[in-house]
Amino acid sequence: MSDRAERRGILRGNIGVMILTSGLWNLAGSMTGPFFPLYVLELGGNYVDIGLISALRAVVGILPSFLGGYLADAVGRRKMLYSMSFLLSINQFLYAIAPHYTFLFIVVTLDALWEGIRSPSFGALIADSTKPRSRALAYAMWQITPSLFGLFSPYVIGILMDSYGILVALRWAYLAVFTTSFIASFLRYKLLKETLPTEDKKKTSPSTAVRETLSDFKVTFKSIPRQIWIILGLSYITNFAGSLCGSYFVTYAKNNIGLTMSEWGFISTLLTAVNIAVRLPAAWASDRYGRLKFILPSLFLVPVTYFLFVRCENFLQVTTVRTAMMILDSVQGPSREALFIDFSPREHRGRINAIASISMAPIGFTASIIGGALYQGVSTETPFHVSSALLLVGATYALLTFKEPKKREE
Repeated sequence: MSDRAERRGILRGNIGVMILTSGLWNLAGSMTGPFFPLYVLELGGNYVDIGLISALRAVVGILPSFLGGYLADAVGRRKMLYSMSFLLSINQFLYAIAPHYTFLFIVVTLDALWEGIRSPSFGALIADSTKPRSRALAYAMWQITPSLFGLFSPYVIGILMDSYGILVALRWAYLAVFTTSFIASFLRYKLLKETLPTEDKKKTSPSTAVRETLSDFKVTFKSIPRQIWIILGLSYITNFAGSLCGSYFVTYAKNNIGLTMSEWGFISTLLTAVNIAVRLPAAWASDRYGRLKFILPSLFLVPVTYFLFVRCENFLQVTTVRTAMMILDSVQGPSREALFIDFSPREHRGRINAIASISMAPIGFTASIIGGALYQGVSTETPFHVSSALLLVGATYALLTFKEPKKREE
């Protein structure tokens, strides 16, 4: 009964609002995310362009994240979150009308700007709305429950792409994302509650924001616990590995293995269902039995799945390997996120989230460019092999350095 009461309590607050609104966003967003690299190709781009667009997204958000981190701790989480959500929603319409792949560079730049400003507030509001004893469970609930809204969306858009063509179907999908995300942004504006106490807010102005931002970030840097930097070290390794090949799973499946878009859409739908089935129990267990029991074994198994993916020859093999990837990610994901928050002081949480995002950007930028060059210039298998090796290095690093928190931050 106490567990059920805990879940109901989580759903009544900000986490519940974020579950609902993220679900609406995901309803149509799940139709575009798995297939964006194909959209670039359909608009005249090549594999290197896919890497460049991913790199641009990573690097443009650096400076906005500094400002966003300061504003999250200065003027509050809620205002920054809903205002940037509206701008990100409007951007989906620009994706829908893109006449050429070069236009995507403009849209992605705007995406990165708004997301860079929003990200620290987003992360801080979610973190503030959780309690230490149920933190991993709360994270898992708001992350996976929205997936139910878009459970069948990838399969549906896959069928439409097979019937009407990739370009036409994805334009329809982006229009749908614009509609559902605008509704979600409005609900965030109406329903979210501020989590930063009024007495902790700082009055600021555009003329002083930059100066105060740099000053406050210096204080935050000095306040970051050593274990946070250790956790970020693993994130740097895994982010680099993921950015090398993340954009090319769908193109490899389509061109090298011969999967149809409806088959890839079915796999995406299956992965969502697996994520839902695994993540909540894993989060519940993490809150009660510790984080590392779930993080470390998964980290050592993930590189094997990357290695096996490029050896798949048919739909069944791809389905099996991708399912294994998702199970491992769902087991370790809530624990890694909760561990990061466990060590993050509440009063610096917005800026710590910003520092994490900012420091990750150059890594994603570099890896995306290298991944595109390797995929097009060396071989389609090379990015996956390099990623597998890097992930094994990351697992070894975590085994030697990660520790359970003696006391979890509120």
